Amino acid sequence: MQIICGQPLPFGGVPTTGAGLRAWSLGEGLKAQGCDVVYSLPMDVVAHIPEPPAEITDAAFDYHELDRAIEKQAPSVIVLQGWTWANLLTESEDIPVAVDLTGPYLIESLYSQVEDQQMMPFLKLQALGKADYTTCAGEVQRHYFLPWLHMSGHDVKNDVCPAIPMSLDPDTPEPLESPEEPVFVYGGIFLPWQDPTLVLKRVIQKIDERQSGRLLVFAGPHPTFPFPTGTTPEIIETLRSHPRVEFAGVVPFEDLTRRSKSGSIFIDLMARNVERELAFTTRTVVALWCGLPVLYNDYSELSAYIADYDAGWTTDPGNTDDIDRILNTVFDKPDDMQQKSRNAQRMIREKLNWTTTVAPLAEFCHNPFKRPAGNRLLNQTISPLDDRFCRMLIKMKKSSLYSGLKRIKKRV
Repeated sequence: MQIICGQPLPFGGVPTTGAGLRAWSLGEGLKAQGCDVVYSLPMDVVAHIPEPPAEITDAAFDYHELDRAIEKQAPSVIVLQGWTWANLLTESEDIPVAVDLTGPYLIESLYSQVEDQQMMPFLKLQALGKADYTTCAGEVQRHYFLPWLHMSGHDVKNDVCPAIPMSLDPDTPEPLESPEEPVFVYGGIFLPWQDPTLVLKRVIQKIDERQSGRLLVFAGPHPTFPFPTGTTPEIIETLRSHPRVEFAGVVPFEDLTRRSKSGSIFIDLMARNVERELAFTTRTVVALWCGLPVLYNDYSELSAYIADYDAGWTTDPGNTDDIDRILNTVFDKPDDMQQKSRNAQRMIREKLNWTTTVAPLAEFCHNPFKRPAGNRLLNQTISPLDDRFCRMLIKMKKSSLYSGLKRIKKRV
């Protein structure tokens, strides 16, 4: 099968993103289930990899020629990382298509300065109508996606869109010995719906009070194309000059995991909003896989995993008293931290293990099918050759896709 992803994967010495990690985790899980997998990335993403593997270069595609890349690979199944790619499929009707719905893209776009909001729901329905099979990253997200699937013609009376939570290799890294003083780790791409300001300020205040501890920051803007960054850079910038803060920026996955193993706790507590309620956060799963207990919110699906396994702490992101209590525990009870570290990795092996969570998608890939066409409740169709589609894409700064679509339009 051919996995189409628009983000860099976690190899080749380049930073990756949540979408890239998600596509890779599905692919590696499918390999563990006996599937042959090839990853296809856009050529402009592959260009960021200093020495891309031959199979990545061979399967790369130009945005306006995605069908040619699929024809070249001749897969038995196409797996799309995100629904937007489906609207670029024009000649692959005979190949079963699975779409992994990893997040509430329309809600994310509310925070991302995407201007043509009225058009996007129709694009989404059109894309989902092309899917023969769908998956998503969690049960909470599944309930968000079901109405969209119903409107696009899927029979939701049947069991559709199984949840495959973000998962990683059950062979977890070996954590290092506890550092002499606490190391607080924060990481991830700056995104406009994320605001960790309050908790990061509390971490610094606690470090100053104790005159002990360090904050290690692996964070920065999107590594491959411009994207709104939100408010996080403001708090990060105020911390840069602090003598106990190390700002490492966005680093390759192998560097992130290697250095995370020497940390004490991962800070991932953000102000509540509708996107955070639906998210099954990739950066948090990576931290748990590395053996880092996490400080997390108490309102999302992953919160229950963390609480059930005692793999960290979940709390209201506005409860400063509770945040301070937790931070004091990091300083005062290193044995508790070690136990939570072991719990975190046990949770990954038992609940977020890519060899098992991917089973529904693996079953589809082993026995693919074309879904009978359903009746869409909203029938407006927007062609990828439509000027409105091109205008929206250029506003999203995908200029290579825009120009490619314009060239196609001139030919027809």
